[in-house]
Amino acid sequence: MIKKLSGILIKNRIWIIVILILNFIFGVLLWLVNDKAFIYIFPTMVTGSLILYLSIVFILYKNDLKREEAINNFLNEPTKDKENEIISLFYYEEVKVIKSIGEILREKQNTINTYKQGINEYEEYVEAWAHEIKTPLGLMTFVLDNRKEEISEIAYKRLQYSRTKMQEDIERILYYARIKSTCNDYFFKELSLKESCIEIIEEYKVILQENGIGVVLDIKDYNVLSDKRGIQFIIRQVISNAIKYKNIEVSKKQIVISSDDNEKNIRLNIRDNGIGVKAYDLPFIFEKGFTGEIGEQRKNSTGMGLYLAKQVADGLKINLEVNENYTEGFEISLTFPKVIH
Repeated sequence: MIKKLSGILIKNRIWIIVILILNFIFGVLLWLVNDKAFIYIFPTMVTGSLILYLSIVFILYKNDLKREEAINNFLNEPTKDKENEIISLFYYEEVKVIKSIGEILREKQNTINTYKQGINEYEEYVEAWAHEIKTPLGLMTFVLDNRKEEISEIAYKRLQYSRTKMQEDIERILYYARIKSTCNDYFFKELSLKESCIEIIEEYKVILQENGIGVVLDIKDYNVLSDKRGIQFIIRQVISNAIKYKNIEVSKKQIVISSDDNEKNIRLNIRDNGIGVKAYDLPFIFEKGFTGEIGEQRKNSTGMGLYLAKQVADGLKINLEVNENYTEGFEISLTFPKVIH
């Protein structure tokens, strides 16, 4: 309030100066005419002028508050009704500007609403497609699980590979839609970290074999309180990257999954001996669309895997961080708070 009143006084300082000059001139003339009357009249005149001006300043202050509130309402909702509300608070020249601004804002708002509607329809379509595609994918899974003996080993492995990649891409689309939603359907319960990892390794078994990558599982049987689908989504993105960015020059390719703990936390570490990430790229690996140094293995990368993993981790209150000191590949850690019984 004080700051706004000071602003009004500064803005109208010319009138203060004019009033003071007029009071001074009137006081000098009064003193020349009647010095005794000057003693009684001049202080009263100055006091009255100050009271009058302060009253005007207060009225201007109240009007400015009304204008500010009306302008904010108009900017948030530039309808004709809101426009008419503020027109009464401004002068004719200002009213013309307000009407022009209103037309521009309404035009922009209509454009934004059209784009929003299109985006919402697109997102709904993609999410619906992702759910619908699960039906033929489920049929494919049924055939692979129950008619394995009717399929050649090579064809079986190729189909398993394709199924896993399809599941991975579909899940990524669904999680992308989910993290943009105002409501996340996470279901927290106590679960085994080791069992969750084993399930993912089994899921990627064929792809790992195809790429000649071994897995070393060195996890204690820790229990954490979290959402199983969310945890497995994060692990899946890390494993997928380890496969995608394997180092073809290394004879013994492997992924090492280990764990450790302290008084407060449990940490899951996933390390590979792939091509890794350059030190100067590490601060940006969780950014949307970031793919790092251009290379043959990264040219088709979308940069969405670790971005989505980080978003899900934040939603689950899991600390996801990269080991900057590990230079023989890539190492990432998931830190969970310990379950207190």
